[in-house]
Amino acid sequence: MDIVILWTLGMWLVQLLIEWLIYRAQKRQMTWIQSILPCVTLLGGAIIIMISIDIGGWPGIGYALLGAALGTSGLLTLITVAITALVIRRRGGN
Repeated sequence: MDIVILWTLGMWLVQLLIEWLIYRAQKRQMTWIQSILPCVTLLGGAIIIMISIDIGGWPGIGYALLGAALGTSGLLTLITVAITALVIRRRGGN
Protein backbone atom coordinates (compact mmCIF):
# COMPACT_ATOMS: atom_id res chain seq x y z
CA MET A 1 0.00 0.00 0.00
CA ASP A 2 2.96 2.31 0.59
CA ILE A 3 3.87 2.11 -3.08
CA VAL A 4 0.40 3.33 -4.08
CA ILE A 5 0.76 6.35 -1.79
CA LEU A 6 4.24 7.12 -3.13
CA TRP A 7 3.00 6.67 -6.71
CA THR A 8 0.10 9.06 -6.06
CA LEU A 9 2.39 11.69 -4.57
CA GLY A 10 4.84 11.27 -7.44
CA MET A 11 2.11 11.79 -10.04
CA TRP A 12 0.85 14.80 -8.10
CA LEU A 13 4.32 16.35 -8.13
CA VAL A 14 4.68 15.72 -11.88
CA GLN A 15 1.31 17.37 -12.52
CA LEU A 16 2.24 20.34 -10.34
CA LEU A 17 5.48 20.68 -12.31
CA ILE A 18 3.51 20.68 -15.58
CA GLU A 19 1.11 23.27 -14.12
CA TRP A 20 4.05 25.44 -13.04
CA LEU A 21 5.65 25.20 -16.50
CA ILE A 22 2.35 26.25 -18.12
CA TYR A 23 2.09 29.12 -15.62
CA ARG A 24 5.60 30.30 -16.48
CA ALA A 25 5.05 29.87 -20.24
CA GLN A 26 1.89 32.01 -20.06
CA LYS A 27 3.84 34.87 -18.44
CA ARG A 28 2.51 34.19 -14.94
CA GLN A 29 -1.15 34.12 -15.86
CA MET A 30 -3.66 31.46 -14.92
CA THR A 31 -5.25 29.92 -18.03
CA TRP A 32 -8.09 27.50 -18.68
CA ILE A 33 -5.56 24.77 -19.51
CA GLN A 34 -4.52 24.66 -15.88
CA SER A 35 -8.06 23.76 -14.87
CA ILE A 36 -8.65 21.26 -17.68
CA LEU A 37 -5.49 19.17 -17.18
CA PRO A 38 -6.39 17.92 -13.66
CA CYS A 39 -9.95 17.19 -14.79
CA VAL A 40 -8.64 15.04 -17.63
CA THR A 41 -6.40 13.19 -15.17
CA LEU A 42 -9.33 12.62 -12.83
CA LEU A 43 -11.43 11.32 -15.72
CA GLY A 44 -8.57 9.06 -16.82
CA GLY A 45 -8.41 7.53 -13.35
CA ALA A 46 -12.14 6.85 -13.43
CA ILE A 47 -11.87 5.21 -16.86
CA ILE A 48 -9.04 2.97 -15.66
CA ILE A 49 -11.15 1.91 -12.66
CA MET A 50 -14.07 1.06 -14.98
CA ILE A 51 -11.77 -0.99 -17.20
CA SER A 52 -10.40 -2.80 -14.15
CA ILE A 53 -13.92 -3.93 -13.24
CA ASP A 54 -14.15 -5.72 -16.59
CA ILE A 55 -10.73 -7.33 -16.11
CA GLY A 56 -11.52 -8.72 -12.66
CA GLY A 57 -9.29 -10.84 -10.45
CA TRP A 58 -5.90 -9.79 -9.13
CA PRO A 59 -4.85 -7.89 -12.28
CA GLY A 60 -8.08 -5.92 -12.04
CA ILE A 61 -7.29 -4.93 -8.47
CA GLY A 62 -3.89 -3.67 -9.59
CA TYR A 63 -5.43 -1.57 -12.32
CA ALA A 64 -8.05 -0.28 -9.89
CA LEU A 65 -5.30 0.88 -7.53
CA LEU A 66 -3.54 2.58 -10.43
CA GLY A 67 -6.80 4.32 -11.43
CA ALA A 68 -7.43 5.40 -7.83
CA ALA A 69 -3.91 6.82 -7.57
CA LEU A 70 -4.30 8.67 -10.87
CA GLY A 71 -7.71 10.04 -9.89
CA THR A 72 -6.46 11.12 -6.47
CA SER A 73 -3.49 12.94 -7.95
CA GLY A 74 -5.81 14.70 -10.42
CA LEU A 75 -8.08 15.76 -7.58
CA LEU A 76 -5.16 17.03 -5.52
CA THR A 77 -3.87 18.99 -8.50
CA LEU A 78 -7.32 20.47 -9.14
CA ILE A 79 -7.57 21.59 -5.51
CA THR A 80 -4.06 23.07 -5.66
CA VAL A 81 -4.84 24.97 -8.89
CA ALA A 82 -8.09 26.31 -7.40
CA ILE A 83 -6.32 27.54 -4.28
CA THR A 84 -3.56 29.10 -6.38
CA ALA A 85 -6.10 30.91 -8.57
CA LEU A 86 -7.90 32.18 -5.48
CA VAL A 87 -4.67 33.46 -3.91
CA ILE A 88 -3.58 35.17 -7.15
CA ARG A 89 -7.00 36.78 -7.55
CA ARG A 90 -6.97 38.08 -3.97
CA ARG A 91 -3.48 39.51 -4.42
CA GLY A 92 -4.64 41.51 -7.39
CA GLY A 93 -3.32 39.35 -10.20
CA ASN A 94 -5.26 38.45 -13.33
